[in-house]
Amino acid sequence: MAGSLGLLLPTDDERSAVAESLSVPVVRSSDFSGYLDVLRDPKNSPLRVMQIERQQRNDCQGNATANGEEYRTWYCSGRQTMPMLSEIYAYNASEYLMRPQQVGRDQGTSIHSGVRLLVEGIPALGLPPGLPAEAIWPYSRYCRTASEFQRYCSGLKIEGSHVTESGPMPDWDGALALVAAGGSIHIGTFWGVSWKQVGGRRCMDTAPRSGGGHATEIIWAEEHNGEWYLAVWNSHGDGYYLMSRRCYDQLQKNQCEPFGGFILAPDRMQERYHDRVKSGGGYV
Repeated sequence: MAGSLGLLLPTDDERSAVAESLSVPVVRSSDFSGYLDVLRDPKNSPLRVMQIERQQRNDCQGNATANGEEYRTWYCSGRQTMPMLSEIYAYNASEYLMRPQQVGRDQGTSIHSGVRLLVEGIPALGLPPGLPAEAIWPYSRYCRTASEFQRYCSGLKIEGSHVTESGPMPDWDGALALVAAGGSIHIGTFWGVSWKQVGGRRCMDTAPRSGGGHATEIIWAEEHNGEWYLAVWNSHGDGYYLMSRRCYDQLQKNQCEPFGGFILAPDRMQERYHDRVKSGGGYV
């Protein structure tokens, strides 16, 4: 399980488990009419209400898991209050799913463990897919052993996961349509990034090939000077960075290997999207 900066490579067992759970067919932008107009409307953007995250451990993957689920929950609630879900539970739980002996080692977790947490939950502990609220499981509660984690999980209230389907990273237009329709893309990349500046923000313009691994979450997109960029929520205190089409295409070509990348989609994604478009302006 080699890796650094908080992201581990998946085990063969994890690859098999996630492969068996993939259920989303190819996301086609043609199935989501008007998605660029949805993305252009500032009131639809989660970027204005997401909580800024600054990880204190090797928990980037836990942060990304929680951040994507916060966006989906907000979307599915009709853009009401942005929830605050427990990133450190997502991290501890991902450790537990990888191997109970991993709990408390603070060596990072895999992209696949986060997918499993939101799709399967923790069946061995009787926990459904989803995350507890941060108020119930605060960031300061990092369990050091599997037994401590199990103890805190007893009777734990889980906010049900809004992920009902997962699948491979779509093409560029499919990615834009996906985030407009409440989905996110859970990705792991190397972190030796040569940044450029776009619209006053850092932009990943080419896929990094070295520098350890880092997990982030693609949750939205922005247009700058007529060009579209994906907005990727980060856990380094900077909110989000941008990703160009060139970079995304490079990552999508091999599905963010060796770390992995997956779409996480809410229930009835296409139906829900079209219901909201018909109701006026894209969202209720």
